[in-house]
Parts: sequence; structure tokens; C-alpha cells
Amino acid sequence: MAHIQCAKVISANKFDVYNYLTNPECLAELLKDHIEVTWQNPGIEVKQGCEFLFLMSRFGIEQPVRFVVDRLVIGNQMTYRQVSGVYARLIHTMKFEEHGQNETLVTDLVDYEMPFGILGRLADDFYGRADLKRILETRLERAAEKFASEDSVNPAKAADDSGEASSGEGSENNLQAN
Repeated sequence: MAHIQCAKVISANKFDVYNYLTNPECLAELLKDHIEVTWQNPGIEVKQGCEFLFLMSRFGIEQPVRFVVDRLVIGNQMTYRQVSGVYARLIHTMKFEEHGQNETLVTDLVDYEMPFGILGRLADDFYGRADLKRILETRLERAAEKFASEDSVNPAKAADDSGEASSGEGSENNLQAN
């Protein structure tokens, strides 16, 4: 099984970041330009044991993908696994930790296995791993941009949250990927 880890500090309250990144309605926005996503069973509450069905399209190929939430600690962690879809096996854990005042460290841990045996592993070595890592990093960057733009639209809120107006400079919002 292959493993990818990405992390990013996002300038926002831990619960706001958690609610955004674990909300199935936001997945299409977070993955745009990489994967086209349509949520097939909207209205399902995010809780342990719930199942989400998405129609995902990439490179002109459309595939239904089902995820089930295995572990949920509201505001701190969510783990889901793919029940059916693109990968032979995929488990994604998102961790949310306070990181300074009004900042959240988000860590994505993904364990996966490509389909098609040795051919899938070769494809993963040449393209799949780097592609999945890029998608995860883009997802975290889009979340950071969303919260940064909210602060720029409402500087009073940013000042209230941090105790001073945020200039965006000197922040530790750098991607860390292993």
C-alpha cells in the first residue's frame, strides 16, 4: 500500500476549517480543474458510518465513487475509505490541530493501492502518486485561499480573531508533503 502525507497551516478557526474540508458539498469546489465532482446523495449528514456517493469525471471518464466515514471526532479528525471507485483501496484521514491563534494545521494522510496489480503499481510510480499528491496539495491551498479571502473581505473579523489586522505576510502557510 502506498502512503502520501500533506500538511498546511490555514489561517482560520479549527472548527471552521474542519466544517469546510469535511463538507461533501465543498468537494467539487476543492477539486475543480482536477476532477469534476457531482454529489449523488446530497443531504446525508456527516457522521460515523454514513456513506457518500459521488460521480467523478476525469480525462473524459466518468465513474461512481462511494465513500464511508469510518472515524469522526468533530473538529479534530475524519477518516473515510473508498468502498468502490477508482482505487483498489483508499483510506483518507484528515487531522485538524490548533496552531497558534486562529490558525489550524491540517494534515492529510492517504493510504491507497492502485488497481491492476503490477501495471497499476508501475502507473503509480510514473504518474499516480505525484498526481494524487498534487490534488491533495491543491485542495489544501484552495481551503487556505478561501479563508484568506474571507479575512480580506472582512478585515474587522480578522482583527477580532487575531487581535490585530492580518496582512498575510510572514504567515507559516507553507505546504509540507512527504
